[in-house]
Amino acid sequence: MSIHPSRRRCRSLPAILVAAALCTLLHGCASNGSVAPPSELVSSGWGDPAALAPVADFDAYVSGVTEELRGHRLPFEPSMADTELSLVAPFRVPPGPGCTPGKPRGIAILVHGLSDTAFAMRDLAGSLARQCLESRVLLLPGHGTRPADLQVVDHDDWLDHVRAAVSQAARENEFVVTAGFSLGAALALAVASESPGSVDAVIGLSPAYRIRSTFLARQASWIAAFRPWLDSGPREEFARYAAMPTLGIASTMAVLGRMDARIGSQGAVRVPWLVVQSEDDEVVDVAGNRRFFDANARDPRSELLNYFSGQPAEAPGDRMVWLPAASASLRVVGLSHLSVHISPDNPHYGLSGSYRNCGSVPFRQPQEILACKQAERVWYGVSGQSPPPGEAGARATFNPHFADLEQRIGRFLDAVDHRRADKVASQRSQP
Repeated sequence: MSIHPSRRRCRSLPAILVAAALCTLLHGCASNGSVAPPSELVSSGWGDPAALAPVADFDAYVSGVTEELRGHRLPFEPSMADTELSLVAPFRVPPGPGCTPGKPRGIAILVHGLSDTAFAMRDLAGSLARQCLESRVLLLPGHGTRPADLQVVDHDDWLDHVRAAVSQAARENEFVVTAGFSLGAALALAVASESPGSVDAVIGLSPAYRIRSTFLARQASWIAAFRPWLDSGPREEFARYAAMPTLGIASTMAVLGRMDARIGSQGAVRVPWLVVQSEDDEVVDVAGNRRFFDANARDPRSELLNYFSGQPAEAPGDRMVWLPAASASLRVVGLSHLSVHISPDNPHYGLSGSYRNCGSVPFRQPQEILACKQAERVWYGVSGQSPPPGEAGARATFNPHFADLEQRIGRFLDAVDHRRADKVASQRSQP
């Protein structure tokens, strides 16, 4: 499947406020300084987030949110409006082949990051379905329609949607997993910490538990009074906002505050907890995440996977695994914030996908950007990482080791799910 194959432009950070740079880092894209169409900066949808929460039936939730998108979404490519809508909307993936029909092993609630859509969790949803879980992918309020809709929602709306999805899943199945990317990872952990009896495991990918420039981010609530938009550039792809209201950052920081308060009140994260991140992540404070994990992970089955492009300075702990990020065969130098949870086969962000992130001035030289845009093939990495001599480079948008990560997630879930662990042990003991 090809999605908007002609769109290969890239974005850069605006040279305005340091806070704007922080915004750009948090939601994983950047602005070239141009002004977005007025319609993108005027809120339209998500006026009543509570009415769209997944309370009684997940299929009804998908239908309701899809109608919200149909009424208020601004498509990136008008001729592809219906296709885009189907890709960004919430969805469920049933257990895969080889699983017991009609009886999912459990239910996984998947949560995307700030400015993202449900499309970002597509690959992880497929992985968990192959583990015989039913994957239910949410679309957070304010997302998927237009950036200005992030001004009419807040952190409580996001938390309420995740809570509702978890409560619904717990009523239907005795094994429930929450998993999220970036902001979604913080939401997944916050709700799991609130509901230890309802959530059996939590997975955080490139988690925004600790972020860079935290002090600046915490000022977003008052910065919004005189600068409502940190980034007002137009979109460059269908699956993610580019423009970002300051209140979006303020709501993100409020989520982290709630997460810390809940974990602090309990003194630890007592549910089994898997963290996956890249040492080269430009957005989150990976060392801070490791300290946070080490201080709070109480369940012995908890584990942290840390990809690296250079030899790590610190030795791995008992629960921390260091994994090489590079892959010569897939032309990957290192893993960015956006790449850990994405498969090389992803039709949009993958090796042969329709989108390529080339960066822009002042963070790359004009000739490097041009080479990235024009090259038939590129090498993938993060800021400061260079491709081999004579080759073009782009920002990494997929994980070349996704298949291995899928297996590691599977082993983690097997250790958590006693029923599955007993079955596997029994099968291995048979001649």
